[in-house]
Amino acid sequence: MPVGTPPGDISQPLYYNPLINIGNAYYNTNTNRNLSSVYAQISILDGLSFRSEFALDLLNQQEELYYNSKTQRNFSAPRGLGQNRLVRVENYNTNNYFTYTTAFGKSVLDLTAGMSFQQSQTNTNFTEGQDFPSDAYRQIASSARKTDGNSTQTDFRFLSYFARANYKFAGKYLVGLSARTDGSTRFGLENRYGFFPAASAGWIVSEEGFLKGLKPISFLKLRASYGRTGNAEIGNFPQLGLYTGDANNGTEPGQRPSQLGNPDLSWETTDQFDVGLDFGLFKDRLTGEIDFYNKQTSGLLLNVNVPGTSGFATQVRNVGKLTNTGVEVVLNTDVVRGAFRWKTSLNFAANANKITDLQGQIIEGGLDAMSRAVEGQPLGAYFTAEYAGVDPANGNALWYKNATEGNRETTSTYNQAQRVVVGSPLPDWIGGVTNTFSYKGLDLSIFFNGVFGNELNFYGAGRYSSANARFEDNQTVNQLAAWTPENTNTNVPEARLYRNNGAQPSSRFIEDGSFVRLRNVTLSYNFPKSLTSKAKIQSLRLFVSGQNLATWTNYSGWDPEVNADDVVSNIAIGYDFYTAPQPRTITGGINIGF
Repeated sequence: MPVGTPPGDISQPLYYNPLINIGNAYYNTNTNRNLSSVYAQISILDGLSFRSEFALDLLNQQEELYYNSKTQRNFSAPRGLGQNRLVRVENYNTNNYFTYTTAFGKSVLDLTAGMSFQQSQTNTNFTEGQDFPSDAYRQIASSARKTDGNSTQTDFRFLSYFARANYKFAGKYLVGLSARTDGSTRFGLENRYGFFPAASAGWIVSEEGFLKGLKPISFLKLRASYGRTGNAEIGNFPQLGLYTGDANNGTEPGQRPSQLGNPDLSWETTDQFDVGLDFGLFKDRLTGEIDFYNKQTSGLLLNVNVPGTSGFATQVRNVGKLTNTGVEVVLNTDVVRGAFRWKTSLNFAANANKITDLQGQIIEGGLDAMSRAVEGQPLGAYFTAEYAGVDPANGNALWYKNATEGNRETTSTYNQAQRVVVGSPLPDWIGGVTNTFSYKGLDLSIFFNGVFGNELNFYGAGRYSSANARFEDNQTVNQLAAWTPENTNTNVPEARLYRNNGAQPSSRFIEDGSFVRLRNVTLSYNFPKSLTSKAKIQSLRLFVSGQNLATWTNYSGWDPEVNADDVVSNIAIGYDFYTAPQPRTITGGINIGF
């Protein structure tokens, strides 16, 4: 039995002390990045101009890893391990467009037409060597065995043509029309281009005579819009049937298929209708926006199950429809005006997400397939066994069988538990509030934000850190309440060394992810002009700012703002796998304007 493998030799740790790495290992990353942009603009006629833009983003990143012979990492390579990875990304884009502005009578017309192009290419190179003459040698060139190496290249391109027209009449009637055609190399040859139109209309009602003079209303605008957008965020080459080089019989060069292509792959499209109201009341002491929207998404880009006779498990396809409906509200107030000023800004958004059509498909992803895309449920709904607590007689973990509706019979045999929907990673609503106080050059800003009604999946970390001594990870504090003969009324199973008692994927690890966070506090002082002018400067400002100062949540992980998954999936949302918490930072500085 391998050393350190459960149940194995309990005198050997599963994980070695990381302090061994100090002075004996390193992982260095050096990054060089260049961000450049340039533009030229020319006036052709009165009101007509042409602008050309070009931007370049170059990234070179080198990663060097080395473990010498003293590290336990090298049990399989007792005389050192070295790795080197080089990544180069070349990304550039260009925009070229005409603009024309004219006014006639009570009308103002703005026209824009042009094109844009983006190209990105990523190259990687990797080498590995093992067995070094001594710990003094650290470059792969000195290793006795070159044990691994590869190189990859991937790229994509987007080409777009666009046009836009904005018309205003009498300063109160507004109409906007736009259209664009986008092409992407990520789709099949016959479906690379998508057409995306949009239209909007606005009416500034407060400019009408029947509202002028109505004191409570200082501004009122009604607006409506419709637009179609496209999604191409599916990685590169999903439309192609791919092959990879390999070895036949271990030595002879050959190739094998690695991806099932789909030449009919096309854009995922979303049609959105929006109606809104902008308002100002009491001489703009209260202003705000209210928006209602409905989004209908079709041709979802998903990894769909295919028959095993194809030689593959999944294929990227355009499948099904998704609906999002919601409301967004923004309120701004001048609570107090004068030498002392108090302003507030409140935002609120609620959204309902539902898959309405998936052509009968049930698509799973994430750790142990705990996330699902299925008709009638929100995208990424958690689907797993339902935890039922602990058997007080023996400390066994229990699950509900859920064999039939309403059946709450429990079992300590995990495989007898039927999986059910146990939560959604999508929040019911989000919000934030900012309070700003000012007095004689002294400003204080306090910003809170929150997310409510979503669940997070703690299984990635919980199967190790809330697992009753199954592994040697540091344990969460709730493990102190594990079942014992003296503590039978508990929800934490009995601790069993190297044994799995309740650490299987289940609703035990699906937790409320709601939180409120004190996101930012900034205190600043602007010196008066009477002082700055004497120093021959335009402005002088001192400030101190704090980020992520406090968080209120019932989530047991390090940070409720997580989304990590060790399985690539476009439906796995809200996973936590030892995600490092966002740091609490305090910064201060001085701004001088000349």
